[in-house]
Amino acid sequence: MLKFAFLINVPGETPGTFSGIYENSESFNLVAGTDNMEMAKEFVAKLVGEGYTLLNLCGDFDDEVTGTMQEAAGPDVKIRHADYFPDQLAKVEALPEFSKYGIVIVMRGVEEPSEVELNSEDFHAKAIFVKDQEQANAAARKLADEGVHDIELCSWFTEEKTQEVIDAIGGAVPVGSCGL
Repeated sequence: MLKFAFLINVPGETPGTFSGIYENSESFNLVAGTDNMEMAKEFVAKLVGEGYTLLNLCGDFDDEVTGTMQEAAGPDVKIRHADYFPDQLAKVEALPEFSKYGIVIVMRGVEEPSEVELNSEDFHAKAIFVKDQEQANAAARKLADEGVHDIELCSWFTEEKTQEVIDAIGGAVPVGSCGL
């Protein structure tokens, strides 16, 4: 069974206060928030020790932090952080507010889209687990319609697949991907 985690940098939160799980017959999936990079590094080490082999990180994580985590995790674990096309990054940097965040994750074992919601006083995140590009496009449209400020995609999304999501929502909100 695949063990996957998507980590979000959420000031003031910990995996104990800000997390959700989606599980099916082929995968166990955790979405969690950490307060800072040091907490995230410690949590990643814990997850690796528990058998997680695929970790995606939100766009707050840079190449250096991700590289440090990857080196510590070893070659059997894949760790990627979200990145943005230049035009999408400019849209993120211009956001007047960032309190509603969407994630789209293509995962094995999914048939129908499944949602995991995480809420704190100042931040709302929704992850939607889907089986393919068609469901991913629909999930992104749903998130955009619900008013998220930003959408990030899991590492399944190549440049072409990421662009397809951007096109599917008509550029309504910035989109980043752990697959870029």
